[in-house]
Amino acid sequence: MSAVQNQTEYAVVAVEAPLTTLYHYRIPENLRGAVLPGSRVFAPFGGRKIRGFCVEVTAACPLPASRVRDLLAAGPEGEIVSAELLKLTRWAADYYHCGWGAMLAAAVPAGVRKNQQVREYFFVRRVAPTAELSAFKQTVRANAKGQLAVCDFFLRDSVEPSPEFSQSALCAELGITTATLKPLVEKKLLAVIAKKYARPPTTVITPAAKNIALTDEQQTALTQITAALDAGKFAPFLLYGITGSGKTEVYLRAMRRALDQHKTVLILVPEISLTPQTVGRFQLVAGEVVSLHSHLADSERAEAWRRLCAGEVRVVVGARSAVFSPLPHLGLIIVDEEHEHTFKQESYPRYHGRDVAVMRASAENAVIILGSATPSLESWHNARRGKYELLTLTERPGGARVPQTTVVDLAEEFREVQKSVTFSRALLRELAACLDRREQAIIFLNRRGFNTEVRCKNCGENLTCENCAISLTYHRDEKLLRCHYCDYATAPPTLCPLCGSAALQFTGTGTERAEKIIGELLPTARLLRMDSDTMSGRDAHGKALTAFAAGEYDILLGTQMVTKGFDFPRVTLVGVLAADGAINLPDFRAAEKTFQLITQVIGRAGRADKAGRAIIQAFQPEHYSVRCALGQNFDEFAQIELATREPLAYPPFGRLARIVVSGDQVTARATADEIGAALKTVAPKPGQILGPAPCVLEKLQGAYRFHLLVKAPSPTELRRILAAAAKFYAINQERLQVGVDIDPLSMM
Repeated sequence: MSAVQNQTEYAVVAVEAPLTTLYHYRIPENLRGAVLPGSRVFAPFGGRKIRGFCVEVTAACPLPASRVRDLLAAGPEGEIVSAELLKLTRWAADYYHCGWGAMLAAAVPAGVRKNQQVREYFFVRRVAPTAELSAFKQTVRANAKGQLAVCDFFLRDSVEPSPEFSQSALCAELGITTATLKPLVEKKLLAVIAKKYARPPTTVITPAAKNIALTDEQQTALTQITAALDAGKFAPFLLYGITGSGKTEVYLRAMRRALDQHKTVLILVPEISLTPQTVGRFQLVAGEVVSLHSHLADSERAEAWRRLCAGEVRVVVGARSAVFSPLPHLGLIIVDEEHEHTFKQESYPRYHGRDVAVMRASAENAVIILGSATPSLESWHNARRGKYELLTLTERPGGARVPQTTVVDLAEEFREVQKSVTFSRALLRELAACLDRREQAIIFLNRRGFNTEVRCKNCGENLTCENCAISLTYHRDEKLLRCHYCDYATAPPTLCPLCGSAALQFTGTGTERAEKIIGELLPTARLLRMDSDTMSGRDAHGKALTAFAAGEYDILLGTQMVTKGFDFPRVTLVGVLAADGAINLPDFRAAEKTFQLITQVIGRAGRADKAGRAIIQAFQPEHYSVRCALGQNFDEFAQIELATREPLAYPPFGRLARIVVSGDQVTARATADEIGAALKTVAPKPGQILGPAPCVLEKLQGAYRFHLLVKAPSPTELRRILAAAAKFYAINQERLQVGVDIDPLSMM
């Protein structure tokens, strides 16, 4: 054996833990060649076994041989994190102040890391041209209804290649058995394909191809994107288009171009389970897509990841973690609704999927499209200063018009009717008229439950969670008071726990109460409530939205999930019950979030040939975020909002980090004070370190919380300041935790 073969090899390992240290392990003889950069490994760690990732194989080790331990095992040979994803996760770990191993664990599905296995399922695809299938249909007997139904199903669209459909779901939808498919398979009109999946798809997306003519603005945008794809270099675009302006059609044609170039495509959406329409449209063009989102089981995510590694599928549609999908030859990334806060991971590791996507596109010379009707001000600023190419869509295709909007001043409404109202007179009139026309409406209320507060009229005591400094919400269906942060629940008392009075008052309106009010005022309305209380089952969102799209309901009532990118042609009315509920929160983004929410929900109406109306109820209708949203005037809003932020050096004019210290009250406060003192010694200007102060939600899940805000002109300067308190950031103890959030979206 040569000296080279005898040379000891070491694996540099990033362990799956919130640790920034990398560890050296000896690669034993039986693992030589099986451990490579990107391999999953199992190693001894203290007195236990821990999972991790090999990030480098080296002949050098800084430790004496007596202190180096052997690796225990390695993952399957083909399941290796690519060099590109290793580089991306390393950047993300450094930028977001977290462990490389923790970032890799966020990138690789838990089912892969746990070696979960899958089963075989069958799928059906049309393999013959539609003309051949149509000719076969003419030979089918009139009483062979099953075969005729199969022919009709696969003749509904002529996309080549045909999409694949779950055999079991297809048979269930058409009311047939697999024997009905056999003659079409034998004649090579259809093919049955066996694939391994953790669980078979439960929904068939019925083909509905459309021949859509692009508007001049869409064509201009597509031409610029296509030129960038042809050039094969990094090119970032901000596609700013009003609601209903056809951004998805631009995405689809850009994707088709990338696929024609034998490249892969990554599409990020705010919440995949809420957008079955979008997934269906991408599937019609791509033939097959992999969906990655939080509602999948670990085994399902694992199988999707393995199929991508094997190169079986070239398109991924997913939520934020899909940004790490193992896609070789990446040509195009699309981030739809790029402004959405759900792209930010609020728990460790706290990365932003949109920003990681931009870095990935840059590293892999891909084109990236950030699309929104209400762009984040950070992206808008980047476009205005030339960092992104700005593309604009200002009109709705096909003659569709932006909805007419009416604002209802709730304070004035109270004075006129002498009581607080959930539904204003104007909104009730429009709802009744909408039902008379047999059209549909969407009602948005961003509070769930029946009553949002229980207070004693005698002493003023507000019933709060015993673990969190937050009001308990009354859920009448459950007959419980529930905390929406820790899920603590208790039966509502009959007497005030502070003074013993029976004068308890249940106030405030959530979606559960709004549902009851609609039922009383409009008893013939078929109402669908959509919030986290009613949409808890598997595929519940998709089934509910499919039913609404099919006209089984007249009114869709819900929380933020009803404001996403839905396109329902029969929706002609939108109502927003409390449009400005978040304006006065202690968050510098409060106005921006309010503008985005109102604008997006207004955009759900009038997306076809019927005119749309929107009724917006607010206590501060004169506020610029409400006023600009009513006019769909993003330019004016951005101008006002940016002018308020620039003097304070808030994003996009500066960078932020938020440090949250939680634990018992005394220790957490003392630690926050220490961190603040350390940071202020290196901050060059007064006002760069704000706090420490109690968080708005001072107590959550039994822990008291204090936070600091660090402001800096650049990421480099932010990192320099944060380094002064680096020793605190690894604290993760039972009675004390310290978290660092780079580019925070939540100030609560």
